[in-house]
Formats: sequence, C-alpha cells, structure tokens
Amino acid sequence: MTLNTSSPVPGRALRRSIVLATTVLVGAGALAAPGAVAADKWGPGYLILDAQGKPNMSHLGAYGAPGAPAHGITGRVYCADPELLGPEAGGQYGKISEVTTWASKATGKQVSKESVTRAAYVLSKYGDTASDVQAAAVDAALYSFLEEGSTYALPNGKRALQRVSYPNVPKDVKVKAEGFIAEAGKLAGPYKLNVHAPAALKPGEKTTVALDVTSAAGEKVPGVTIDVNGTGAAGAGSVTTNDQGVATTTITPSRAGDVELKAVAKNLPGSTLRAQIPANDKAQRMLVAGGSTSVEAQLRVKADALKGGIKVVKTDSDTKKPLSGVEFEIKDKDKKTVAQGTTNAEGVWQVDNLPPGTYTVHEVKAVEGYQLAADQNVAVVEGKASDVSVVDVKIPQPEKPKPRPVEIPELPKTGA
Repeated sequence: MTLNTSSPVPGRALRRSIVLATTVLVGAGALAAPGAVAADKWGPGYLILDAQGKPNMSHLGAYGAPGAPAHGITGRVYCADPELLGPEAGGQYGKISEVTTWASKATGKQVSKESVTRAAYVLSKYGDTASDVQAAAVDAALYSFLEEGSTYALPNGKRALQRVSYPNVPKDVKVKAEGFIAEAGKLAGPYKLNVHAPAALKPGEKTTVALDVTSAAGEKVPGVTIDVNGTGAAGAGSVTTNDQGVATTTITPSRAGDVELKAVAKNLPGSTLRAQIPANDKAQRMLVAGGSTSVEAQLRVKADALKGGIKVVKTDSDTKKPLSGVEFEIKDKDKKTVAQGTTNAEGVWQVDNLPPGTYTVHEVKAVEGYQLAADQNVAVVEGKASDVSVVDVKIPQPEKPKPRPVEIPELPKTGA
C-alpha cells in the first residue's frame, strides 16, 4: 500500500506525514509501525520490508498479546491473507470458529485438505509462543501451506524467501519454518489410535498390549499420552508413546469371557484451523494459535477358559508294574472321540488342551493276555491335568484237568 502525503500547504503536508507514519496496519500490503516502534508492539516477530520494499511496513510473526490485539481478538493470532489489510482495519472480529476447508484469497483456489491439517498442526503445536524466531517461523510455514503454489510459499516462493531473508531476521527462522513444514508433513492429523493385543487371552495370565497413534501420513507419533481402561481385566492405566511412537501396557483377565479395552489419546495437535473473521472483508482473516484434538479406540478380545488335561496311568493288577502299548481314546459328553493315544514305557499316556468338562476314558486295546478295563468318567478343570489310574487284569486261564488214578486188577497167575 502506497502512502499519499501530498498537500497544497507545505506545513500541513509535513504534519500529515507525521500522522500517517504513526498509523499502524499489519499486513504485507498494509501500513505498519515506523522503525522507532519495537516489533513486539504487535507481537513476537520482526518488522520487515513489504512487497514493495518499504521498510517496517510488514510484520513477520504473531499478532496479539502481549502486543496490540484488534477488537474481538484476545489470544495469539497469525495473519492469513498476505495481500489484504492488517487486523487493525478489520473492525470487530467474530468468535473463534473451527474451519475444515480453506480458500486462499490471494490465489482464489481451494487449499488441499492435507495443507489445511498441516497448517493446523503447526498452529496447535508451535503457534502460541513468545519467541520472535518461533513466531516468525510459524508465520512463514502457515503461508507456505495456505498459499501453496504462490509467491508466499516456501521453499521457492520469491516473497516467501524475501520475508525470511531480511538482515534483521535470523537465519534460524527459515530453518525452523522448513522444519515445521517437514514435521507437519509426517505427523499432522487426522489421527488414528491403534490397539494391538493377542486374538485370545488367558484368565490370570498377564498379557502385553501395544498401542500407537498414526498420523494421516501413516507415521507413528511419539510423545502421546494414552489412557487405557478395560472391563474384565486388571491393569492398563496411562502410557506414553516412545521415540518410535509405540507404548506398551499389560492387562490380566480376571475370568474367562470378553475383555473390552478402551484407549483414549488426548491433547494431540489440532487437525482443524481455528479462525476469526473480521467485519471488514478487506482485512485479513486471523488464525488462532493453539487447539487440540483427541482420538479413541475400542477393542474386544476373548479370554478363553484355561485348558486342562487327562493323564492315564496303566498298571498290572497283580504286579502293579506299568503296562506299555495299551491303546486309549477320550470321548466328550457327546460320545465324540477327541483324543487317541498309547501308553509309553512307563505306562503313561497324557492328553492336554482339553476344555473344562466331563470326559470318558475308554480302553481300546489291551496288552495280550489282559482284559479291557471298564470305562471311567473324569472331570477336567481349568489349568490342571486329571490323573486316571487304569488297572488291567489278566485273562484267567482255564483249570487244567487233574489226572485220575487207574487201578489195574491183578490177573490170575498161570503156568504155576
């Protein structure tokens, strides 16, 4: 914006120049404070040349407390429309409203959804600052997102490079701005909370659960605090994702049945812009620093009842010695065979992983010379092996006939 200081009366012209020099509007094409006024009169940042090269006519940084807020603005805000008038010309600003879409007034184009959420990320995480360098870097990053493809956007926009390269602007501003842009590209929302637990749990057994929060780019976000609560299990609590973006906790199911886990991650960087709109549409819209979002996830997993088992011990009824090679089968309550096996050299056969319930131990084939044992019912309980003693009796042998004495009668003697 060009100042018109012409006047037919030289003395009045001089006085008019002085008055105009003390009038302040912040914006690339707007009036700004003269060089004698400190930059933090308007907020953290730096007074710089405007697009026409006029000194102290633009402000690179934040506007507002502890500087000079406009009507209706109480927090830290950033100018959003570089070619419009500064907030002093806005009149009354409206209440803060959340914005999910954004159209650039400089380019007349709709800004991509990704750029809107990335701008919101930078505003949320880094915007509320009293640091001149950081505020200036946030300002440069915001224009790069919301004026994408224009002269105001880093890395190649001519005006963007001018704004961060003036002698009074530290080199750290450009470095920080580029860092904010890169970080937002990786870690901006919308976010997704992921809970990773085994498909099945066991009652009384401590189990590790892993959690992470992923960004829109699919990156795991470090430093996120997640509150985990569960029904049907003890443990959980609050955990924070590590440098790799992963957090772990443990839960212990108290009983068999469903275990429901609920995880909530709060205070994540905002994913929507917060803006204040001026009454005068020739003034810049203002973007409000701060803001946050949260995300939650629920997971239901089943805690299976602990399995049990049956241990069959086969012995001789007389000698009590073990009998090997005896074939058995286990039948469930529906008479269905669920396991088959043969006793080993110690006369033992064991089957595991049986759900709790009542089973029948049936001897299929005995050792030669032994009778088949009668079926036995056995109760299987959680986490234990039930012992079953099976005694085989030898097949009785038929009695051998006793020899009968034979009497031979004495014959008469002859030839005597």
